[in-house]
Amino acid sequence: MKQYLTDRTRILAFKTIREQAHPGLPEMDLVKVYPTLTFQPFLGMGAALTEASGWVFAQMDPEQQDEFVELCFGPQGNRYSMARLSIQSCDFSLAPRAYLDKPRSNLAGFSIDGDRAYVIPLAQRACQANGDLSFLGSPWSPPAWAKTNHSMKRGGRLRAVHYDTWARIIARTVAEYRASGIAIDRLTVQNEPQATQTWESCKFTAAQERTFLHSCLKPALSDAGLADVKTLIWDHNKESVLDRAVGVMGDAAYEQDVDGIAFHWYSGDHFEALKVVRDFIGPDKELVFSEGCDSYSHGDPAKELPHAEHYAHEVIGDLEAGANAILDWNILLDAHGGPNHVGNFCDAPIMYDCDAHTMNVRLPFHYLRHFSTFIQPGAVRVLTSRFTAKLETCCFANPDGTYALIVLNRTDDDVTFRVNWTTPAHASRLARVGSPAHSIQTLCFTV
Repeated sequence: MKQYLTDRTRILAFKTIREQAHPGLPEMDLVKVYPTLTFQPFLGMGAALTEASGWVFAQMDPEQQDEFVELCFGPQGNRYSMARLSIQSCDFSLAPRAYLDKPRSNLAGFSIDGDRAYVIPLAQRACQANGDLSFLGSPWSPPAWAKTNHSMKRGGRLRAVHYDTWARIIARTVAEYRASGIAIDRLTVQNEPQATQTWESCKFTAAQERTFLHSCLKPALSDAGLADVKTLIWDHNKESVLDRAVGVMGDAAYEQDVDGIAFHWYSGDHFEALKVVRDFIGPDKELVFSEGCDSYSHGDPAKELPHAEHYAHEVIGDLEAGANAILDWNILLDAHGGPNHVGNFCDAPIMYDCDAHTMNVRLPFHYLRHFSTFIQPGAVRVLTSRFTAKLETCCFANPDGTYALIVLNRTDDDVTFRVNWTTPAHASRLARVGSPAHSIQTLCFTV
């Protein structure tokens, strides 16, 4: 595989650390790891396979397609183990598109054939690279005929008379994708249910979301033989994630319908609220970061480091607050941050110039690699504490017995610190490490 690391990423590092001799346990400059204090499991990491991503992928030469798939999903690449799909179209589709053009009780005329041009081929290639890949499906909007505003765009609401039909469309979509070898095993009820967008969108109150989930979507999945599909609520920003969790799950009659909560990053950190959500829903339900991206930078290299640090800060904060999985937005876009049918362009960790036939693997992709390659699915988070706010840290105990401590330094200062952990025999271990300014590193060790 080509080496995409450049001088801009020379400060990225991973290393195996071993304990060093020390005269007693010091008190200063410590990042402490507590291997016996464990928290949520890590389900995996990945990105969204939008129609835009699939279209750009189709513009690549076959060799570049192989390279891209290996970079994202292969054992020598980022090893992505999860992916997100839009049910019907989204803003990063070539055009608005519904799977059923008229309300028919038997769903006659239902078809996902529009997805077979770009979305399904990319998803199938990803599955070939990682046979354990799992998928989260998210609807952006029901068909226009099912909504109060008669449009897939600009918000509106799902008309109550069409609740059952829309639920059966979603279940049918999961079945069709599974028949194509693409294992959708999680669904969100609605992408961004509190937003009115110029693109595909639909508003749900907490009461509407829980009613649709309980009375329509869960029964439709069960009737289709898909009762194993997990259902997640919210799928919107963190500033209101606690409100929606309480609004849907505060009534015990609905709590059992919810397998987890999905959230986005666009309203800021709100890690405190996310931590309370984790405590509120308990350890057995999932908390999934389902979308985040940075605005289109017009190819400005100076934006890569701030964007990369934004990603890493978000991932560490979410994991420390109890998140189980991390899903980036578009896995691939063209050099203009699209295509996008409403001009809502953004950056992606990998961008492709369709005219020059060149792939730009950007710094955020390499920052994300620290989480996706060193934290294994099935790992559990362990407690870390740090002596300074200049460092951001998280640590996971992997199924193979290794530990991965990720350290982010977004400051202009080099920081020297010592990692301290305890062995099963209660012996204290210590290793001295340097964290360069504006760097990320993964420290691997065993206890």
